[in-house]
Amino acid sequence: MTSKRFDNVWDALKDDPAMAENLRLRSALMIAISQFVEETGLTQAQAADKLGTTQPRLNDVIKGRIEKCTVDRLVNMLAQAGYRVDLSIHRAA
Repeated sequence: MTSKRFDNVWDALKDDPAMAENLRLRSALMIAISQFVEETGLTQAQAADKLGTTQPRLNDVIKGRIEKCTVDRLVNMLAQAGYRVDLSIHRAA
């Protein structure tokens, strides 16, 4: 029996390369937002205000509810907190 290796967990979970890439991007953005909240020591309500969102929406991010998050919304949240999101594009192997 041979096992298949994947570059990331999203490739393993999704047969659609576009969906896998979208999930990978959302995951990275969600991690950055969660780290921001942890590092600042703000309550979820305070952090949500700084990120330009609601506390329930921020809770979705922190709890990893990726299906409730869009790339646009996540980028906007980081921008509200003073972050710049850079995009790097590479041809898939």
